[in-house]
Amino acid sequence: MRWPSRSIAFPVAGLLIVGMACVMVLSTVVTLGVFLSTDVKSKQRMNADVVGKLLRSGMTYDSGGRLVLEQKGFPSTIMGFAEAEPSFWYLVSDGKQTISHGTIPSSVGQIIKTAPSEIFASEFYYTSGDERLLGLRLVDDTNSKVVIALGGISFSGVQTILATLWALWPQGLYHLLGLVLVTTVTIAAIAIRQTIATPVRRVVDWAEKIDGLPNGRRIPNQDTPTELRPMVAAFNTALTRIDNAFEAQRNFLASASHELRTPLTKLRIKLDLVKDVEVREMLIRDATRLASIVTTSLQLARLSGQSLAFTAVDLTAVARSVIADHVPRAIQQGLEIELRAPEAAVNVWGSEAAIRVALDNLISNSLRHAHSSDMIIVEVLETRQLKILDHGPGIPVEEREMVLRPFVRGVNAASDGTGMGLAIVAQVIRAHGGSVVLDEPAGGGLVVCLTFPSR
Repeated sequence: MRWPSRSIAFPVAGLLIVGMACVMVLSTVVTLGVFLSTDVKSKQRMNADVVGKLLRSGMTYDSGGRLVLEQKGFPSTIMGFAEAEPSFWYLVSDGKQTISHGTIPSSVGQIIKTAPSEIFASEFYYTSGDERLLGLRLVDDTNSKVVIALGGISFSGVQTILATLWALWPQGLYHLLGLVLVTTVTIAAIAIRQTIATPVRRVVDWAEKIDGLPNGRRIPNQDTPTELRPMVAAFNTALTRIDNAFEAQRNFLASASHELRTPLTKLRIKLDLVKDVEVREMLIRDATRLASIVTTSLQLARLSGQSLAFTAVDLTAVARSVIADHVPRAIQQGLEIELRAPEAAVNVWGSEAAIRVALDNLISNSLRHAHSSDMIIVEVLETRQLKILDHGPGIPVEEREMVLRPFVRGVNAASDGTGMGLAIVAQVIRAHGGSVVLDEPAGGGLVVCLTFPSR
């Protein structure tokens, strides 16, 4: 099963759990090993105490009422270690019945008998051959008649560690270590997640600021962690390659458009020499459309690949100036252009040249599609909005998103349109961080609303 999202923190936390657990186990084993190898007496006492507890816990009675010893699982293994030693012996008595193993030294028997029952645990040493061994006498604190004596234990280092680890289990040491481990890992998982998330979030924040323009912003490498630097470097390299390809394409489009303007101008002048009126008008119309395509292509190339210089721009002043440029053409077509704007200036933060280009294209489109009896309304609102309204054929709802792309024309578009006017408008408003909305006004037609953000 593949999870839809995966966090880096959880695998790291998992490795931390395994690593800490291994370290804890190894450190415990090593500590016990060093301790027991350097302190022989403590080793003997610990082994005797473990075996004494096993003998006490294993006391039981069979169906006939006889005292027996039963060991299961790992305790039976530890008892096997002890019983494998020739010097090992034990005596278990409940006051009536006695169980013994091995040869109990004669000197020990007297010690067992004479020790007072009020002493629940007592150690003694005895000699067996040339070896001095430890013995242990235990009295059950709940039943003083139950007496356990043992001696002659000689575990190896590994056997001692295994017996000691088993004896520590009921005392809750491992539970405490487990609780410490879980708590530590939980805190570490949160800390690791924050540690990883912070630099990644910083890189993401820088990536979101990239404006998509050639030689625009890049993700800085100074404060980036070493692990993320290859990714940042690869991302910046990809942006540079995209910039180079885009710049080459933009230069080609700008150069081609610029080179075509001169011959088109000459061609337009020479077309006036054509004597056939019908042919001349047809050729002039085609040449005019071609010149319009070249002009808008050049505008689009200039806007697409450069960082715009932003200043405070008065929308009312820009609208009044652009409208004045189109008044002669509007009069020729029998149209009127009305400006509706508040008395106070409506300032936005943007590029005046780019806003002029956008408004120029919108008014040109309206003049191209509006009927002779219609009025084109340019409205500036205090909410930093600029609206252009005409009562031409309009644009169907399903086409309004598509016509904002270059060279896309609506089904109701005029035959001499280039399909780039609204694309230029969208490019300009996108560079300003605003929005463009196409809608249908009362009475039909099209209203284009440009909304500029606050600074």
